[in-house]
Amino acid sequence: MRSVAAPSSETAVQSRRIGPRLCLILLLGITAGGTVLRFLYLTRKSFWLDEGVSVSLARLDLSNLLHILWRREANMAFYYGLLRIWLHFGSGDFYVRALSAVISLAAIPVIYLLGKRLFSSGVGLLAAALFSVHAWQVRYAQEARSYSLYVLLTALSCLFLLAAIQKPARRLWAGYVVCSVLAIYSHFFSVLVVVAQGAAFYFLRADDRLAAGFRRSLKIIGLLFLPLAVFIVSRGTGPLSWIARPGFGDLHRFLLDLAGNGGDALLLAYVACCAIALAVGGWARGRNLAFDSWRYLFLLSWLLVPVAITLVFSLIRPVFLPRYLLTCVAPLVLLAAAGLARLRSRWASAILLVIMLVLSVRGTVAYYRADFDLGREDWRDATGFILNQAVPGDGILFHSAQARMPFEYYSEQQPARREMRVIFPEYGGAEKMSYLDFLANARNAPLDAIPAHYPRVWLVLAHNQLKNGEADPTTAALEQVLSRNYSLALERNFEGNLQVRLYIER
Repeated sequence: MRSVAAPSSETAVQSRRIGPRLCLILLLGITAGGTVLRFLYLTRKSFWLDEGVSVSLARLDLSNLLHILWRREANMAFYYGLLRIWLHFGSGDFYVRALSAVISLAAIPVIYLLGKRLFSSGVGLLAAALFSVHAWQVRYAQEARSYSLYVLLTALSCLFLLAAIQKPARRLWAGYVVCSVLAIYSHFFSVLVVVAQGAAFYFLRADDRLAAGFRRSLKIIGLLFLPLAVFIVSRGTGPLSWIARPGFGDLHRFLLDLAGNGGDALLLAYVACCAIALAVGGWARGRNLAFDSWRYLFLLSWLLVPVAITLVFSLIRPVFLPRYLLTCVAPLVLLAAAGLARLRSRWASAILLVIMLVLSVRGTVAYYRADFDLGREDWRDATGFILNQAVPGDGILFHSAQARMPFEYYSEQQPARREMRVIFPEYGGAEKMSYLDFLANARNAPLDAIPAHYPRVWLVLAHNQLKNGEADPTTAALEQVLSRNYSLALERNFEGNLQVRLYIER
């Protein structure tokens, strides 16, 4: 099978000046810096609701886990499987989040390899450096969710695809299929990356056998994606119904996140570097592009196609959530690195690189102080407050069924927790949770039976606001029923619109 020639450009000449040993040392140094940023303050912030759900799902017995994956959580199935194994060897905030941090670290050398394969070792090092300090990557490296895994697997998918294009081999096509499918089962927005790959491949100059290999791989990916596709079609966009339609302010905020939380200055620096790469790199339009020109189209497709599809679909039903497009950081840093490498003046390139790194680190430091893309609930303090005020025989009622998950995580093995009884949701019994506990609706809570069993009731309100900021009807219903037999004795608000109330029997 004829292979596509590797890129030949002036950056390849520059890369010869970086010997393999020096390149390895620099990559290790970049990865070490990324390690510090990803593990620094790893436990400073409380788990938020979704992280508590991750741990609770991973701890379910196999039968309940399979039920909830099919009913609601199939999107991140592969991550839950990895976390399930990971939790056999430890627990605690640091250990749980360390899985995502390690996965994010693994993505740094993958970004380097992508840059090297597309351009040169020098470009690979520049891209890895930008990626290692990127605030958005650091932020999701410190979260017990699938986003860092999603980034790693989509990057590996692209790496195997490029390798198969340049030197076709069955093992490379197999690697491409495996990484693509695992990426899709880590986050279903990975499908958009596969679509972007297909859109880019359409413009590549490829012989019939190469095209046949790619089409065959896509068919296998489609076949293995079918169970998740059935899940998506059968469930619809209901689980995403809380997402609001994006406005221009949301798009600007997304671009700032994409550039690394360094403000408009960093965003403009990335735009400038990408423009230089496209202008100086000789990117051409049309079909049957040679690899030297096609590689820019490939990165642009990876960067823009997922965003464009998401925005267009959001005109029908809003699904645009910035973190779902986290994978787009990889092509952005690769394009920016190519632009930096093509600047004629090394001093100008070095100065611009330093500015971008400094702004990125500043964005990461800002993240350590406060989240920049979501309102995190402080379940650690809220749980501690409840347990400190609780007395034996107290009941606790959760407005949102899944809000029980982070509470259970932070209250496990606490003596005060063993003296409390969960009123709702409680389908699995006192000792363990059932998949039904994840799907329950507080409107079905046994409210009328509460006064006969509990002199004191804790009400936990989280994710109870409508898009207009007002409390939802379920909140009003709970307040109305409890007010008939109880008096509000204590109320405390916590970060992230999390509210705890104590009702005492009159």
